Amino acid sequence: MAGNTNLAYRRLCRKFGAELTTTEMVSSMALQHNDEKTLHYLAKGDDETPVAAQLFGAEPEILAEAAKKVEQRGFHMVDLNIGCPVPKITGGGGGSALLREPERAAACVAAMCAATTIPVTVKMRAGWDQQDDSVLQFAQAMEEAGAQAITVHGRTREQKYSGHANLHIIRAIVEALSIPVIGNGDVVDLESARAMAATGVAGIAVGRGALGRPWFFRQLHALFANDPVPPDPSEKDRAQLLLELGQGVCAIYGEHRGMRIMRRLATDFFRGLPGAPQMRRDSHALETLADLEALATRLTTLANIDPSRQDRDACHPNSTPAL
Repeated sequence: MAGNTNLAYRRLCRKFGAELTTTEMVSSMALQHNDEKTLHYLAKGDDETPVAAQLFGAEPEILAEAAKKVEQRGFHMVDLNIGCPVPKITGGGGGSALLREPERAAACVAAMCAATTIPVTVKMRAGWDQQDDSVLQFAQAMEEAGAQAITVHGRTREQKYSGHANLHIIRAIVEALSIPVIGNGDVVDLESARAMAATGVAGIAVGRGALGRPWFFRQLHALFANDPVPPDPSEKDRAQLLLELGQGVCAIYGEHRGMRIMRRLATDFFRGLPGAPQMRRDSHALETLADLEALATRLTTLANIDPSRQDRDACHPNSTPAL
């Protein structure tokens, strides 16, 4: 969830019941050098419990030192990203490139476990490509190396974000391991959440499905508690949430950078509403909090727009990349 899972957005998700939140992935090498931008990614709230920091890298010693720093900063877990398919990450041996080097991946996990007292977890994919039949052995190697939980994104590295998550592989990994397995991929509505839960996972990780709709976590809680599922919030309530997010982002990054971040985050709040395409275009021009306030005010009036102008583009929770 690079570029999306900042502290302000995580707080919004927790407001609606997200039980565990995770930072966007952080370079273990950059963390070793105390890179200022990297440290911003590790902003966490005192009220954020539990929260995990996600690292990427391929050098056991460097990851071990980074894990120590994560613990020192008060995180409750440290997660190793073996799922990112982006070439600039895999090209350096990190992310899903480690799927092709199980011994190195196991050494990384073991080194992190030895360096810290907090739980070490792993985020992985369902293999490198469709021909990769070693995914079960890989997951078992992560458990044997000391990982205390594994999140499995049901796509291969080759798929990136296309196609569909393979729930059969997730179920097979659940059955093969004794540690908790968390399912990830394509959980964008109640039906897909039920399908993921049917694999036997210990939990569900939601990424793209929560962009622009943090209230999805409240709906999931109701679903699995067999309670009435609350409806999506009104345009007025969405506008208030959008403002809350923008104010939080600016408090962390300052107004100039914060509004550039909001140019991306704001667009998801209009999905499925009449007049959404123009609202998304206007989001790309955000410069100040005042601009965002004006956009939020317009959001409250969307319900009165002619339904014939309903957003008909291809925008879908799956359209925004997540790591």
